[in-house]
Amino acid sequence: MGYYVRAFCSNSKIPNLADIQAWLRERGSNAVLDETNHAVESARAGELKPSILDLNAPNWEQIAIAYRAGKLPILVECNRDDGSGECLMREEVAEFVELVKDYHSVATQLVLKHLAATKFIIACQLPTSDIEDDGYDANGEFLSFFVERCGGMIQADGEGFYDKNKVVVPLK
Repeated sequence: MGYYVRAFCSNSKIPNLADIQAWLRERGSNAVLDETNHAVESARAGELKPSILDLNAPNWEQIAIAYRAGKLPILVECNRDDGSGECLMREEVAEFVELVKDYHSVATQLVLKHLAATKFIIACQLPTSDIEDDGYDANGEFLSFFVERCGGMIQADGEGFYDKNKVVVPLK
């Protein structure tokens, strides 16, 4: 079972992967965006092979973040608001609204307002059985892009919602 960290993004424009990879490189990150199956196969082979992902692919939905040879990648989904009542993004937002709505604090109101404004969610599944500090760092660097560029608010399973690297609304 994986551990999820999400960025609830309020900007409507989903960035292209080339911009994300360039941003990561500019900051010295070792995170490499790749096609999911290729990244998993490379990790199982004990290698860190060059990415085969088309970084200019529009409307991306799933990618992997490779960060070290022999380590399983972080799996990433981009869930968009497709306008339907059954879309996964809206379902996730509704679930989190239910989880936090009974808390009574200024921070909770901030989170609820942000959830209502969410246009897409980046969900990162970390392979908890096969990750070390550099994997957590790569995930944090990747999600920082969405905080800085897409109006993202971070939520981590078992921790809660973050504002400026501090849990402001804890969740179990």
